Formats: sequence, C-alpha cells, structure tokens
Amino acid sequence: MLKLILRICVIFCSLTGFTATAMAAEVKQLDEGIVPIETRSTTLRTQGIKQAFENVILKNSGTQSALTNERIKQQLGSASSLMTQYGYFEQDGELFLKVNFDHKRIIALLREAGLPVWGKQRPLTIVWLVAGENGEREILNDASDTVSRTTFNQESEAKGVPLLFPLMDLDDAMRVGVNDIRGRFADNVASASLRYQANYSLLATIEQQGAVYRYQMDLYPREKAPQALQMTSLVSQSGEASSMEEAVKAIVAATSEYYVGQYAVADSGQKNSTTIIFTDVAEMQQLVSIERYLSQLSAIKSARVANIQGQSVEFNIDLFGDEADLHRLMALDPRIDVINSLSEQNSNYSSFDPVEQPQKETQIYYWKGQ
Repeated sequence: MLKLILRICVIFCSLTGFTATAMAAEVKQLDEGIVPIETRSTTLRTQGIKQAFENVILKNSGTQSALTNERIKQQLGSASSLMTQYGYFEQDGELFLKVNFDHKRIIALLREAGLPVWGKQRPLTIVWLVAGENGEREILNDASDTVSRTTFNQESEAKGVPLLFPLMDLDDAMRVGVNDIRGRFADNVASASLRYQANYSLLATIEQQGAVYRYQMDLYPREKAPQALQMTSLVSQSGEASSMEEAVKAIVAATSEYYVGQYAVADSGQKNSTTIIFTDVAEMQQLVSIERYLSQLSAIKSARVANIQGQSVEFNIDLFGDEADLHRLMALDPRIDVINSLSEQNSNYSSFDPVEQPQKETQIYYWKGQ
C-alpha cells in the first residue's frame, strides 16, 4: 500500500511540477511476527513463537544487540505469555505462522531492559543500488524481480526500515547512471531523489568477485548541510559476503543501526522535561489528534496540556531521553511544520546574577493533520 501511494504521488509530482517536502513512513504491524514453519506441530509452533518474538523485538528496538540483552533472553523462554493470538496461512505453497504480541507489554519490556524504543514514524529511504553479477551491472528499480530486490523487501519488513526504489523511468535515466552510483556522485543522485520525497538516500553497490560478493554502501541526508560544498556520507560501510542475500542484509542492518542511533530512544533515567506549543489549533478534533500523536511518540513519557491561549496550546512534556530526541522525531512527521522557537526566561536562575540569564527555547509547531 505504501509503495502504491508513493508511486501515485511520484506520478502526480512529475506531471504537475509540484515539489513536495520529505515524508516519513508509518510502520505498522510492529506487534506482529511472521515465520516460515514446516508443520503445525506443537513443538514447531513453540519454536516459531520464540522466533516471532525475536522478530518483534528487532522491529521495535531496531538493533540486533537487543537479542543478546539478558532481560530479553530471559523473556524468550516464556515468549507465549506476551502473545495475544496466533494463526497459520499458506503462501506460494509454503506454510507460515503469524504471531501477534501485546504491543504495550513489548515496549514495557524494552524499557525495563534499558533498550531503545523505535516508534512507528520512521524515515523513508530511497535505495540506489547497482547490482553486478556475471560481469553485468544494472540499477535495481521498483519493478525488479531479482533475489536482491526480494531480500530488500524481506529485510525492510523484518527490521521495520521503510525502503523505496526508483522507477528508473526516462526522468531517472536522464539523471542517474551506473557510474553516478558507483562513483558516489551524491549531489547528482540527491537531485534525482527529490521527486521521491524520501528523508535519506542510500547509494550502494553489490558486485560478484569470484566466490564472494563485495558490497559498499553510503547513506546520505536528503539535502547537504548548510554551507557545505558537497553531500557528506552519514554512514559508510564495505565488506564481503558469501551471497547476494547476505550482502543485502549487511546493508540494511547498517542503515537500521544508524536510524536507531538517531530516532530510537532509551530511558535516560533522568527526569527531563520540556515545553512545546502548537499554534492555529482552531478545533477540538485538532487538539485530540495532537494529544493522540504525542502519546505514541517513543521519546515521551507523558504529555499534558498546560495552557490554552487563543489558538495556541502549550504542552508540558516529560521525556525518556532529551529534547533533541523529541525534536528529531517530530521533524520526521509530514503532518507537522516547525514554525519557530520562542525564547523564554528560565525562572531557575540566581537573583545574584541578573546580567546573564539562561534562556529556554520553546519550540512552536503547526499541526497540518492527515
């Protein structure tokens, strides 16, 4: 469904010349794990539930290291106690077990284990991949029917990392070639990426060399930093893998780990709080939507309306992490615009030093809604 929506949006943008801002993707089924299974036997079902539990932990924490956490390993033995339902289904002649877990208890478990929690609003990444086998190189496109494309889909779902691939229509072909990706001409690729409204661009190559597959990946922001002469890679990784599938897994894992560092929030153990303001809140339904949105953000312990003045609503926010975590998450959401910040005098300063009083910034947002 996400792919269809984005494809329609891309076609609309190319026909109208409309320039859209970057949009994040909302990841659903964070409480659901799907695993292949040979039979419906009780023994295999028990094993499948444990594997599904690990998959759900990975999707909600984003990091492979979560599976080695002692608290998570302890819970693995009784994974079924967090299960809400399970069922079987067949696809292409293969049997699968689908398990749903109690989402609130999964998040509470991650918090108890001291692990980061990655919310459902996540950055969207456009993947520009050159795959080379048997001496031939091609750019993987949205309609590619290859092992690498299938593996990207599987890893995207397993790790909860929304990925998008270029259409490689005439517009893309005129802007980006194989050598642009292999040579890391990121500025050229960034220009072509704008139509896809992605938050990040991933430039990667996987090429067969004898019995191994060499891969190289670089992750870039949507736009270069202010006053920078060229795009700078945020993550760069290379290595060798035994197969195309393993190379793809390594690329997605490196991307996921970066996003976890930016957007997943662990409990700092400190009592951090902040204040934010939403402006132009003209209807009660808007306020309800904002409160619902804030309540599901992984950076927020609690959010309370502190003051309503005209069409401006001020919220007091208790945080798991710090203010930077909160604002990074909110910057991802296409339903929100950042207006500006309001400098307020911090009342917690010494009366003996009236000259240099610390300032507290209150960020102002505008709720665009759905």
